[in-house]
Formats: sequence, C-alpha cells, structure tokens
Amino acid sequence: MEYSIEKFWRPRFASVAAQTPPRQLPGWNPSAEHASSFVEASLSLRRDFNDLSQSVWLIAAPGAVGKSTLAREICAATNAIYLDLAAAATVAGNYLVGGMVNGRLWDAWQHGSSTLLIDALDEARLRVTQTSFEDFLADVANVAGSHKVPLVLLGRVGIIEEAWAILNDKSGLNPPIFDIELFDADQAKAFVLVALNRLALTKDSISGMKIYPHLAEALSNHCSVYEEAAQFLVDHLTTATSADGRQFVGYAPVLDAVATVIASESNPIKIGEAMKSILQGQILGRVTSEVMIRESSKLAAQLAVSLPGVSTYGLYGSAEQLSRLASLVLRTGTPQMPAGLPQHAVATYEDAVQSLLPQHPFLDSKEPKPSGAVFAASILAAALTGDDTQLVRAAERMAGSGPNTPNPFLLEFYREASGKTKKSPAEHVGLLYASLEATAGVGDVVRLSAEGEESLEVEMTVIRQDGVEKRYDFETTSGSTLRLGRRVSGVNVDAEATDVELGEGGQLELVAPVAIHSRTLAINCSELVVKPDHAGAVDQTVYLEAAEALADPGLRPPIVRTGAKLQLAWPESKVYPWTPFSSDASEDSDPRMAEVQRGLRRLCISFRSHSKGRLARYKGKVEHFRMTKGAIGIALRERLLADKVISLEGSMYYLEPDALGRVVGVGFQDLKFKHYPSKSRVYLQEVLNSLDV
Repeated sequence: MEYSIEKFWRPRFASVAAQTPPRQLPGWNPSAEHASSFVEASLSLRRDFNDLSQSVWLIAAPGAVGKSTLAREICAATNAIYLDLAAAATVAGNYLVGGMVNGRLWDAWQHGSSTLLIDALDEARLRVTQTSFEDFLADVANVAGSHKVPLVLLGRVGIIEEAWAILNDKSGLNPPIFDIELFDADQAKAFVLVALNRLALTKDSISGMKIYPHLAEALSNHCSVYEEAAQFLVDHLTTATSADGRQFVGYAPVLDAVATVIASESNPIKIGEAMKSILQGQILGRVTSEVMIRESSKLAAQLAVSLPGVSTYGLYGSAEQLSRLASLVLRTGTPQMPAGLPQHAVATYEDAVQSLLPQHPFLDSKEPKPSGAVFAASILAAALTGDDTQLVRAAERMAGSGPNTPNPFLLEFYREASGKTKKSPAEHVGLLYASLEATAGVGDVVRLSAEGEESLEVEMTVIRQDGVEKRYDFETTSGSTLRLGRRVSGVNVDAEATDVELGEGGQLELVAPVAIHSRTLAINCSELVVKPDHAGAVDQTVYLEAAEALADPGLRPPIVRTGAKLQLAWPESKVYPWTPFSSDASEDSDPRMAEVQRGLRRLCISFRSHSKGRLARYKGKVEHFRMTKGAIGIALRERLLADKVISLEGSMYYLEPDALGRVVGVGFQDLKFKHYPSKSRVYLQEVLNSLDV
C-alpha cells in the first residue's frame, strides 16, 4: 500500500478542519504551510506494528531524513496541527490537555475535527525526567482515547521504539510504526532539481541580493545540463556509497549540499567537471571541498582587481574558510589568517573576506548558523580537530548538549579532518558514537568498544538490517577522559587505567547492553535510568565497575525498567543509593584461578552482536596480547575452540552462548557480574592443569 500524503493521509484525515485558535502557544502551529521545494519520501508500515485502528500512530526515521519536513507537509495538506516539542514548553502529564484548552482547540478535538502531529520527541525527552516523559505519553494515550482520527508522534528510531514500549506497557496500546525511507534515485534527482530552483531565489538577509544571481537564467536556458548533472551524480553516488551501507544519496542534507555545489558553478559548461570531481575520494568531503574551492576562486577574482600584483595562491583555502565559519557559528575562537600576505594587503584582504563570508553557502541565508547538517558537520569537525582550544570546547558543547541532536555526518567528517594517524581525545568518543547512532534505522545494531590503559583502542560498528557492516577504528590520546553523553547504549569499556564520565548533569539513560570497567567513574546526572534494549538484544545487563566512583550525594536510587538488570562494583557501592545493585562478587583466593576467570570474562564479554544475531569479534582483537595477556589466555582460547564454545570463521571469531553455559558451566550474564558457578571452576582448573603438563 502507498502511504503518500495524497493517497493515504488526506483520506484518513478528511474530517479534520482548519483551526485558527485565538491564542498562540510556543511550538503549536495550527496553520502549517506547504513548502514549494518539498519532495516527498516514501513511508513503509513496519511488519507486526501495523494496526491502523489504534488511536496513536508513530513515525520513525534515522537522523537527517526529514521527519519535521514531512510532518509539516502532512499538516499543510490535512489541516492537522503541527506541534514542535523542540520549541514547546517542557512536557509532562496533562500537557496536551492543557495545551489544547489554552489554545482553544479542545472543543474541536472532542468533536473529531482536529488532531495533532507531534514532532521532536527526541528533543522533548532530553529535557525531562523519565517519569515526566512517561506521564506525557500517558497523557497522549488518554487524550487520544477512542478518537477516530489518530494522534501522530514523530522521532528517531530509538525514541519511537521506547515510546511504543511505554504506550504498550502502561496504556495497553499497540501503535503502528511507519518508517520514513531514504530517497530512491528518482526522488533524489527530483530533490536536487527542486533545491536548485529554491537556491535560485534565495537572497542574502542583509543585502537583499540573490546569492546565486546567475542561477535562475542558467536553469531556464540550460535545463538539460542541470538535469543531466543531477542524474549523473545521483547514479554515481548510489554506486559509490552503497558498498559500505551508507547510502548518502538518500539523505536530504547531502542532496542539498550537492545542489549547492551545482549552484556555485556559474558556468554551466563546467558543471560536469564539478560532478566528476565530487566522486574522487571521500564523498562527503568532496562535496564540501567543491563548494570551498569555488568560494576561494570568488575571492581571488575580487582581489585581482583590488590588489593587482599580489599572488592569490593559497588564499582563503578550505582550512581558513572552516576556521572563520567555526568562529562565526560558535561565536568564539580566533579565525585563521593566511600566512605570507604582504602587510599592505592585509586590510584590503580582510575587508574582502568579511564581505564574502556572510554569504558563504555553508551558512543559512537568514542567520549565522549552518544551512544544513552536512555543512554543520564539516564546520564542527574542523573545530573539534583544530588547535584553537576555545573552538574545540565550543564545538564540544554544540555537538553534545542543548537542543542540538546528534549529527549523523559528524563521524565521517571528523575521521577525514583528524587524519588516519592522528589520535583523538577520549572526550570526543561519545560525540562520534552518538553520530553513528544517529544513522541507525530499524533493525540496525550499533556498538562501541574501548580497550586499553593510558590510551584506548576504540572500535565502533554498525551492522545494518541487511547484514552490511561498517567499522570505525581509532586510538585516543593518553591521559584523556572517556566522556559519554546522556544516553549510553551498546557500550563496552575495559580500561582500568582510564577515567570515564557518564552524563551531562540532567538525566542519564543506560540502555543495555553496557559494561564499563574504569579507574574512576563519574556519574554526572540528577536521575539515573536503566533500560532494556527494545530491539531484542540477547544481553540486557548493565555492569559498572571502577576503583572509585563519583556521583551527586543527593542522587536517588536508579530507576531500573523491567527486563534490564543493573550491577555495580566499586569500594563504596554498598551504601545508599547503590546498595540493592551492589555486586557481591570477589576474586578467587587462588591467584591462578582468579587470572583464568578474568581471562574468560574478558574474552567472552568482548563479543558483540553481529549479523544474523550471532556474537562475534574480529580475529585480530581476540588474538591480541591485550586480550590473552599471556600463556593462560592463549590456553583458554584454544580450549574454548576445541570445545566449540567459540569458532573461527574467516576473519571472525564467533561465541555460542548456549555452549558457554552447557560446556563451561557459566552464563553470559554470570560472567558480566563475575559470578562463577562451581562447574565453571572445574572447567577452568582443567585449563590451568593443561599448562602444568
């Protein structure tokens, strides 16, 4: 079935009438307008979550796919009210009832002539406690009641799945889930062409002049050139990026950036060359690089007139542009100036740059902020990997807190900006992992592993629903603090000489599976919530271990949701509020038995969910000295191989949890919590005995 606005949403919402409440409330928009540049993405109804008779519907998508745009277009077409929770007051119980009463919408709602599309569920969740969020969803269920027109919630995949679980558990609802698909090739081409027409009309907010004065006429006179360029790039981007599962061509911000590249070329004859250049090297990097090359050439043309005889080679290059853009957007730092410019040319050069910079294609035409997620990622990555401490700190704040949701393109730009050999601060690991998580769609598994002592070897993986895996490896600088944000999920840290910090001062969510072993553990939150993974992970445990833990002395006991299990181990974990969750585990009195137990635990819990639900680890990681730590570890691995508890297939080791329990006598959860049944002790003693023969 086609779930388009015209064929599905209009008929379903036919009874909804236009509403013009006399009182405006923040975030409540009763009259959304159609955007002329809108290109509709496809919707799919998730299997086993398809009961359209329910009074609450859910729409999910990865980051940067266009949830908000789709929501506003549905509202414009159906008269539904668009509620943006990112701009609205903090949500809680009775929020919807109060909002509709205060907005003079309650009567229309009761008569079935009004409904809501509630956007930015992620942003709303970040601003409230778990209890307040659940109260809000209870209010949603109560208000929806038996309403004949459904109430619709939109958010990223993870928050939608959590909302579904809460609505199902607390209110007995079984909401259907729609997934917004990435653009296919035809939609992508249409998007680029529509974006070009929009850019042709875009004016600078200060001067009122068109930013691309040549574009309208060029589009009219050379229509086929632009259509061929769009088709060429979409086809080749699809081929170039599909091999590693990224499918960048399906993201609206990427296509917006592509359109900007095309618009920046004033000579239609050269557009083909620009398109081919994008396909050389890293795709996203080339898209942004082409824009900056053209900006540099604009400045060179101006300077040729105002500074005759002065060489423009190397002026206003990519590094300088990104430095200036970062200082402008982040409102701090010292912009980079070109070296070797003659003194008499400095003032003239700076005047030319300052006249050009506000109209930079990376910037919004109305205010000094990035014009899209791709350009924002480019600017942030440059700031994060640069030498300007003020810019680094400001970029960390923008990327990791406040209303700024994770940017799905930041990881790619960061890796390119930092280079293959440069180590990264551990403080950036959480930002990069959040970026990877933002790309996750339904059925995707995202995991983070960090191991080591003073410096950490970090491995991030995403396994797409179709089995395609992408892995990112890098090393952190020694002595830095591993900092993870307000939502920690799928994380395994084995770093007993490293400090780890969780949270950003508000609520901290730990979503299983999580295992952290560190020197100090700072729990920076006002409320701690432990949750199971609603995607159905085998391991639903959260284990935190440290030589020292730091937390707000006024922190209340953690909220542990049904299906999850929390265990803690640090010197003072048997005091309030940690007592019910403190581990009783202790090392075996026999040093050799304690060592082999540590080796078994270290090896087994390092395995991650892989394709087809199996637990896997790369061969190099399993056989590394950091894993084996000597003869006992090697003997243990060989014994587990012989007993088919683990197996080596190509470049991967696989762990069989059932065999672990049956043969070794210990479960995966027992290992995580350092519980070693007597049968496992017998097995491990045999491993030790084999070394004495």
